[in-house]
Amino acid sequence: MNHYELMVIFSPALTEEEQKHQSSQVEELISKEKGTLHLVDHWGKRKLAYAIKRQRQGFYDWFYFQMEPGHLAEVDRKLKMSEVILRFMALKMEKIQIGNLQREIARRAEVAQPAVAAVPPEATSEPAPQSEPAPAVAEAPAAEQTPAAETATEQTQE
Repeated sequence: MNHYELMVIFSPALTEEEQKHQSSQVEELISKEKGTLHLVDHWGKRKLAYAIKRQRQGFYDWFYFQMEPGHLAEVDRKLKMSEVILRFMALKMEKIQIGNLQREIARRAEVAQPAVAAVPPEATSEPAPQSEPAPAVAEAPAAEQTPAAETATEQTQE
């Protein structure tokens, strides 16, 4: 089985709800063709680089999945029949891209799960080090005065 990424641009005439429905239909199409969907990335409405079917904007969605190469042709054929899809492109992923995808899936899984509660400082076995507040102004000892300061003090004493 090969890993693929599928980029789909939906028509901007769709409402948010209709766009989500179309996106879920693409997900169902992938699963019907015996594909394993790993990640769906919704980019939302974006400006196109150039007009496609007289449209200047579109809803971008990225689908990352695993599928047998023979089934991809059927997905391609069914996506071509949709009138609400402005453009789509399916690409086979390289090994390095697959590794990056797996790291991204793991990262999103960590974010989705509630983080392990941070241990409060009083629950640790070691007491927190307490430091004394530093003096606001450090005073130099009288023995470390500069020669100019010594001559000034001598002149005032005379």
